[in-house]
Amino acid sequence: MLPCFVWISLPDLLNALPFNRSLEEPFVIPNISGFFSWDNDSLADWQSFVGRSRYGAESQSVTVKALLVAAYSFIIVFSLFGNLLVCHVVIKAKRMHSATSLFIVNLAVADIMITLLNTPFTLARFVNSTWVFGKGMCHVSRFAQYCSLHVSALTLTAIAVDRHQRGSYPMPVSAGFPRAC
Repeated sequence: MLPCFVWISLPDLLNALPFNRSLEEPFVIPNISGFFSWDNDSLADWQSFVGRSRYGAESQSVTVKALLVAAYSFIIVFSLFGNLLVCHVVIKAKRMHSATSLFIVNLAVADIMITLLNTPFTLARFVNSTWVFGKGMCHVSRFAQYCSLHVSALTLTAIAVDRHQRGSYPMPVSAGFPRAC
């Protein structure tokens, strides 16, 4: 349909371009509304199409919902386990107390924040096809999502700057500090 529309309206479009006319003639955009046949039936069809929800609960089967719950539960459990393990190891091991390790803990905390304050609510929204937690929790969840995104990006930037500084200006061994690997 679109190539046919472009092919039919091509002469009108070319005539409307300024390089085919003199500068004294006004620029007129051609009326192409005649190519669309809008009647009451097609307008009603369009309005019913627009009115449908994107994630309709009636369109999702029980199997799809069960798979969503299982997949999100798996992601939540392993994300919490892995990120809490990273935090535990860095806090307990004295040799892990370095700038890079603190950056890694910062990334883990940002991931924990997303896992607890965003992922379960996203799952509930997909399963119920609507937000059921109220306006306040909507704002909290969205804030946690954006905050964690920015914290992660800025922490990765700080890790890159730290790695660059350590590579460009290594610490002398005689300073009493152990060299980083």
